[in-house]
Amino acid sequence: MGQRSSRRGRSRGGKQGGRSRRSNKSTFDPNKAWMPEPPPHRDYPPCPVSGEPIDDIYSAIADPRSGEPTRLDSVIDKLSEQEQLAEGERICYIGEGQFGVVRDIKRNGKNTVEIVRRIPYEDRHARHPWRKELSPGISRDYVPQPPPIDELYSAEEERLFPRFGRGGSGYMPR
Repeated sequence: MGQRSSRRGRSRGGKQGGRSRRSNKSTFDPNKAWMPEPPPHRDYPPCPVSGEPIDDIYSAIADPRSGEPTRLDSVIDKLSEQEQLAEGERICYIGEGQFGVVRDIKRNGKNTVEIVRRIPYEDRHARHPWRKELSPGISRDYVPQPPPIDELYSAEEERLFPRFGRGGSGYMPR
């Protein structure tokens, strides 16, 4: 009996620990994954705040006066000069066209960031043409323009579609 109880919970060979694990990896089908074409390379005008060239258009923010792309670090530098910052405060981009004066605080042993005040910079409702082409299909600025439905299929393809209803051969439940 002693020998049996010592083997309880173990398999009789192979790996210890019992069950073998199956791989749940699904195969990647490149035909199902669709990515939009990358935006074409454009030469943008220099930053209206600093005059430097815009290196990364994806991190640019719209200038409130002209709507042109502006370097994010130039705007942060400009706001840092304009704002009265206390010790331990800094300017940071919060999102949705807003910057904020933030302060790092340690609460219950964890570092947290407190937003002291918000600085609206970019018009949230303006749609800028330079931003539309950056992320087609994802951006809130992207408006799809599908082809008219009568141009999707040729007359030959439409004849091959199954017909449902009274006159068709397909089954359609009531």
